[in-house]
Amino acid sequence: MHSKIQKHWERYENGKQYYDALLKVFNDDQLNFQPSENAWSMLQVMQHLYTSESLSLKFLQNFDFNRKDEKLGLKAELKTMLLVNRLNSKKKFKAPKVLSDNKSNLDIRDDAHEFGHQWQKLDQDLLSFLQDFPTDKINHFCFMHPAVGKQNVIQCLQFFVSHMKHHQHQIEAINHHKDFPK
Repeated sequence: MHSKIQKHWERYENGKQYYDALLKVFNDDQLNFQPSENAWSMLQVMQHLYTSESLSLKFLQNFDFNRKDEKLGLKAELKTMLLVNRLNSKKKFKAPKVLSDNKSNLDIRDDAHEFGHQWQKLDQDLLSFLQDFPTDKINHFCFMHPAVGKQNVIQCLQFFVSHMKHHQHQIEAINHHKDFPK
């Protein structure tokens, strides 16, 4: 694995540990508690992250450099920086339609224990993909983010990390809700 990818993979793993711990520490009632009727539970937040990462990995795996080989530059870098800054805020954003449109195709488990294994398998698939990623294509377009457009593999990993961090605020708010099950 290229050292640049390795650095961002380690950041991803560190962020993912937070969510792995949630699945171990909280019981089903806590993981499925919704602070209000239309608010997500902790498990739904994690399922959202899983959906995003799963669909992203499918895009990455199916990308064909022979068909579209484009080196990305400053424009993609700036757009990714804006996305990361936006995700670092506590502002709420509506999830892209592509996630809700495709979530049902992923057979996401509702049981927290089973879901944890499912997400772990996705992580293994992502790691395998990154280990085999062609080092000469690191700065090339290989992912289409629904909000900012073309990204390279590093920028995609930056998105994953920022996306996880963004939803930690939401998890903390759920955990500190006055009606959260003890």
